[in-house]
Amino acid sequence: MQINDVVFNAELLDILNELQRELNINNIPLLRKIKDVGDDVMVSCPYHNGGQEKRPSAGIRKSDGVFHCFACGETHSLQEVISYCLGYDDVLGKEGWKWLLKNFAITQVSSRDDIVIDYDRKNAVKSDFKRSIAYINDDILDKYRYYHSYMRKRKLTDEVIELFDIGYDVVTDCITFPIRDITGNCLGIARRSTHGKFFNYPKGFEKPLYGLYELSLQNPYPQEVIVCESMLDALSFWTVHKYAVALNGLGNDVQMKQLEKLPCRMLILCTDMDEAGLSARDKIRKQIRTKIIAEYYLPAGRKDANDCTAEELINLEAIL
Repeated sequence: MQINDVVFNAELLDILNELQRELNINNIPLLRKIKDVGDDVMVSCPYHNGGQEKRPSAGIRKSDGVFHCFACGETHSLQEVISYCLGYDDVLGKEGWKWLLKNFAITQVSSRDDIVIDYDRKNAVKSDFKRSIAYINDDILDKYRYYHSYMRKRKLTDEVIELFDIGYDVVTDCITFPIRDITGNCLGIARRSTHGKFFNYPKGFEKPLYGLYELSLQNPYPQEVIVCESMLDALSFWTVHKYAVALNGLGNDVQMKQLEKLPCRMLILCTDMDEAGLSARDKIRKQIRTKIIAEYYLPAGRKDANDCTAEELINLEAIL
């Protein structure tokens, strides 16, 4: 069974039987009746009559786990139903999702073992970025150190995942991107949904360039640095051993100063080719005076760098 791009090593009927077993152990009188009826599994609705109806009135689709009661009209996701049955006041089904991952997720969500990367983190440049809020410590980041199939869908390699400490938040079902200053301190965590366009950037400080710290680990420092709009676009270049930073927008004053200070010879602009992306290119050309400015133009039909193949990214030519 698959939900939100995560494959579970059980069919819906097996999942519901395991949930029923756990409810019985904890003396929770719900899901008393479970019946396989082809494309659906019928269950006693937990949302009305205390879950004690004589015959099942709710159906759960095997294809996607959507629950609908034909008697009371309640409609929910499978994870929301699981949360409710387990006694959580959890509208979005976060606890139910964690229960599913713990009991049935296979390799698409797995613990992330450290891999050896040949970078000396002691070579990081000192930061002049002042903050009034606390850094996020490694204990918090460790909670997100999982692999998720979405990372592969976005063409990320193990080396890039490890270098940038990309993770997965089981509670929000989002990929996590630690945002670090040039010394490696984590300023905040950005999140990207694994099944939609939801993107959340941490609040409380102006967005720094994404990738500053990882650039500082390179020895020698790269003489050409690519400037992208999104983190995934920048990471795509890193997978083919090209070095990039991300604006996560159109570029603010902090980022312009950071671009100026980069110890590289050339900036290669590779923002999207829409109005906003072209505006960001113009802004950088006008404000950055200490670098040679060049541009990448993506192949026809490619909306951004993450949409390109590795070969296409490798063969891009910088145009002055």
